[in-house]
Amino acid sequence: MRIIGVIGQNGSGKDEVLKYLRDRYGVPFLSTGDIVREIAAKEDKKLTRENLWEISQRYFREFGKGCFVKMAVERISQNGWAIGGITGIRSLDDVRVLKSTFGKDFVLINVYVSGPKVRYERMLQRGEEKDPQSYEQFLRQDKTEEELFHIKLAEQSANYALANDGLLEDLYEKIDGLIYKEGLLTS
Repeated sequence: MRIIGVIGQNGSGKDEVLKYLRDRYGVPFLSTGDIVREIAAKEDKKLTRENLWEISQRYFREFGKGCFVKMAVERISQNGWAIGGITGIRSLDDVRVLKSTFGKDFVLINVYVSGPKVRYERMLQRGEEKDPQSYEQFLRQDKTEEELFHIKLAEQSANYALANDGLLEDLYEKIDGLIYKEGLLTS
């Protein structure tokens, strides 16, 4: 089983990488964020950043850091995927869980955007309820998430890094390059 993990800051294009792999190459994927949102729905809570934050913190206290990645790993195993993707990787704890579970069959891609303003504008375009409504709020959220998860430190564990400063077509071309040059879809 080969697992492709994607890490990066909010609005960097993590999900776009896995959506492209799904649509072009048939690689299914799971999101740890979807797992948190499912829990919120079961608890009849609105999908606000505050509610999702509260659920995440409660689960981390009860089940330990990396618990959402462990849940995703269980689902991937249950689905019997030969290859799959996972997004929502945030911390070194998440990376450790995936590396200890899949070993050399786990590949981590860091997707990054050079400027925070570009990430913010992309988030505005996607228009999700949970996204910040002002640039200042976005910057505070970035700072809080970095303090909590140390995302930049976890990004250093990546096998590959993809700059996503241009158009989607540019990102797709870089993904295709990983597929063909690096054999990303083979174990």
